[in-house]
Amino acid sequence: MESGGQQGSLNASDTTGTSIPLTFSHPSGLYRKIAVLAALVVSIGSFFGSMVGEGEANYDLLGLGAFGCCFFINTAFILEAVYNYKRLQFNELHGLQEKNLKSNFVAAVVLAIFGLAILFGNLLDGY
Repeated sequence: MESGGQQGSLNASDTTGTSIPLTFSHPSGLYRKIAVLAALVVSIGSFFGSMVGEGEANYDLLGLGAFGCCFFINTAFILEAVYNYKRLQFNELHGLQEKNLKSNFVAAVVLAIFGLAILFGNLLDGY
């Protein structure tokens, strides 16, 4: 929690003078984890589902699994960016400092844009 020799207070005081610890909580933190798990389930499920039987339907199932996995991974990147942005706002509001939070936010935005470009490129190409 130290950056540049400054350390922010991790506690806030209420009207009685007792110390209340500050914790950051945002629902996007949970949703991004669910999105990654959904991507894994879709990719593994489509892989094993395509092994049953023969024919064109199996290739279509693999393609849908790839799109589903890409969608959920991109959703996780977007939720990561939202989480980091809200955490940046929380830290600025309470005077806290945390290393690498801005770089994590920028990396999540760049990966989300890159992933969306790949997803939409494949969708428009007829992959």
